[in-house]
Amino acid sequence: MAQSFTVHLNMGGHRIENVSLNWGLGGSGARRDAPSYGTDIEVPAVVEILDLIASGEISAEDARDNLKRLASVIKERMDREYDELIEAMEQPSPRSAPKQERFDDRWVYAISTDDNPDAIKIGVAKDIAQRVKSLQVGSANRLELRWSARGGYPLERHLHNHFEKVCTHGEWFNFQGVTDAVAEIDMTARHFLRRYNDAQRTETSPPAR
Repeated sequence: MAQSFTVHLNMGGHRIENVSLNWGLGGSGARRDAPSYGTDIEVPAVVEILDLIASGEISAEDARDNLKRLASVIKERMDREYDELIEAMEQPSPRSAPKQERFDDRWVYAISTDDNPDAIKIGVAKDIAQRVKSLQVGSANRLELRWSARGGYPLERHLHNHFEKVCTHGEWFNFQGVTDAVAEIDMTARHFLRRYNDAQRTETSPPAR
C-alpha cells in the first residue's frame, strides 16, 4: 500500500517546495520503533534542511519537530485509509441482501491541546492510547483526551456531519463560544447511539401475535 506525496515544507519562514515523500516502501527495519518509520523523504530536500541548520536560519530541534509532525500526519492518514479499506472489504457485495450499518469495536475520541481546548479533533481508532501517542509526536503542545465512546466509523461520520459548520480542517473542529463542547459531543453521540439501538431492537423483536 505504498504511496507517494508531494508537499511544501515550511522551516523557520523558509519554504521548501515540491518535496517528494514516500510512505510504505519498507526499509531495513533497524529503526522500526521510530515514530516516523515508513516515511521517506528525498535526499536533496534533506540537504536543503541541513543547509538551513548550518546557516543558523533554523535550529536542528525545529527541523526535527517539523519532520516528526509531517511523518505523524502521513502515518495517521495511511492508518485511516487502511482501516477504511478493510471496512469496505467487509461490506456485502451489491448483489447481497442489504445489511444495516453496523458498529465495530473501534473507539471514537475527542482530543485537544492543553493550550487551545476549543480546537477539538474527533477521530476513530482501535487503540486510543496508541493513536494519541502517535499524534503527540507531531504536536508541540500536550494532547489531552477529552471524550471517547465505542461506535466506529458510523458514529464518527455522524459527529463530523453534525458539527460540519465548525469544522476548520480535516477532523478538527472549533468549538469556541460553546459552553461545554464535550457535553455537546457526548449528547450528540448518545442520541445517535440510542436511535441505532432502538432500530436494532425493532429489527430483532418477534412479530406481534
